Amino acid sequence: MPDTLLKPYCQHLRTKRYYISDAPPATYLAEETATTGYWCLQTMGVVGPDDNFVSPGECKAHRACCCPTGLLTIA
Repeated sequence: MPDTLLKPYCQHLRTKRYYISDAPPATYLAEETATTGYWCLQTMGVVGPDDNFVSPGECKAHRACCCPTGLLTIA
């Protein structure tokens, strides 16, 4: 069984699954794909307030606009 890594994700990161899925955000934000559209609630666009693109891989604590709220479980 692989080790499990927990890492924070930004509370402003969204996909349409947030609104149509019963699963917690941590389950689908861990599955970053090229076909998923991500946006930031602060800008309502594909770039964050710091003018960098948003995605689970990019929206991390090193960005000033990141507000970590939960944990992604990465197997």
